[in-house]
Order: sequence, then structure tokens, then C-alpha cells
Amino acid sequence: MKEWLSQPGFLGTHGTLGTDTSFVMAIVFTILFIVGWRMAKQHETNRHHTLVLWAMVSMLIYFTFYYLAQGLGALATEGKEGFGGPDLIYNYVFKPILTIHIFVVTLGLIMAVYMIVLGFRAAIKRNGIWALQLGPKIMGPWTLYKLLGSAFVLFAILGAIRWDSFARLKVYIYGFLIVAVVILAEKGVQWWIPDGERRHRVIGTFTMVLYAIALITSMTTYALLYIVYPPAVHPL
Repeated sequence: MKEWLSQPGFLGTHGTLGTDTSFVMAIVFTILFIVGWRMAKQHETNRHHTLVLWAMVSMLIYFTFYYLAQGLGALATEGKEGFGGPDLIYNYVFKPILTIHIFVVTLGLIMAVYMIVLGFRAAIKRNGIWALQLGPKIMGPWTLYKLLGSAFVLFAILGAIRWDSFARLKVYIYGFLIVAVVILAEKGVQWWIPDGERRHRVIGTFTMVLYAIALITSMTTYALLYIVYPPAVHPL
């Protein structure tokens, strides 16, 4: 699969088939989320529910598959083999932007799962129409323990299966820590915004900002990597 993804891309740059596809899919998913967010603002609840739900599920499936096939995240921690520019640009421009991008994308994927769960918890379907419910939605301690335990087991299994370097292991450790922080943050947010409807709207807006940052950093890193400073060799 890596060999196939490493073939020349289709955008006319120095990108590979995998990077070009990932770049285009990031744009498509961001546009879908923006459209879905606008639908929510215009109270088109059924269309918002359907579009955002399937867009988030598709995004999670696609990027999980791509990560497992391509090993995303390694370039940020294993050196500058894929960057053809000077060390100054790599250290003080490219690497910080890429690090932010990986962090935001990881957090965005986690927030996608969280928003799906929160959306179903906070919504109810009446007469064929989805609507957010007023009222507190509180996560109990047993649910907290189950979520943290499940996340730990998931990342431990992934780390055991795909651990071939300490840099890659750090990616899984950081991934679990981000999930844990989000879960623990929910405990604080639910007391700050106990109403499930308002919490869904506030965190939904926050998630949209994350996706916008992810798209901007994605476009910047893609341009630096495959247009401005093309790599001497394509990263695998």
C-alpha cells in the first residue's frame, strides 16, 4: 500500500498520490463541515445532522485508514528527509506549522467522535425531525473510567502492533494523552455548560475553528513541502 501511495500525485506538484489525495480530502471535509455548520445556524436540523454525521464518519474512516497505511506523524519527529529547504526554514517555519497541524488534526479527529456522541446525547427525533434537547447532560464517573480505559487499550494495541521506532511510539503516547485531556476537559465543560443543547453549539463552533486551522496549516505545509521546497525523496 505504501508503494502505491508513494506514486507521483495528480495535482502537478512534487506531491505523491497519497499526499495529494489527503490534501484534497482535507479540503472536501472542511467544506462539508462549513456547509453543515451553516445549516445548523439556519436551523436546518435534519440536513445538518445527516451531512455532519456522515462527513465525520467518512473523515474518521479515511484518515484512520490513511494513517495506518502511511504512518502519518513520523515526519514531524524523525527528521527533515522529506523537506528540501534550508534548515532555518525547516526548524523555525515548517516544523512548527507541521507540529501544530498534526496536533490540531489529532484533536479534530477526537472532537469528531466527541461531537457525534454529544450530538446523539443532546438530540431527540420527534415527528421525523432532529432537535437538540434542553437540560443537563452529565457524564458519570463510571462512564469516565470506561472511556479512559478504552482509549488506553486502543492506543496500547496500536502501539504494540505498529511500534518500529521511539518516535512513532511517542505519536501513540501523545495521541492517548490528547484523548485523556479531552475526556477530562469534558468533565469540566459539563459543569461550566451543563445544558446539552448549548454545549453542543459551543463545542461545535470550537470544532469548526479547529478544522479551519487544520485546513490552513495543511495548505501551508503542502505548499512548503511540494511546491516551494520539494523533497529530494518522497517521504514514505
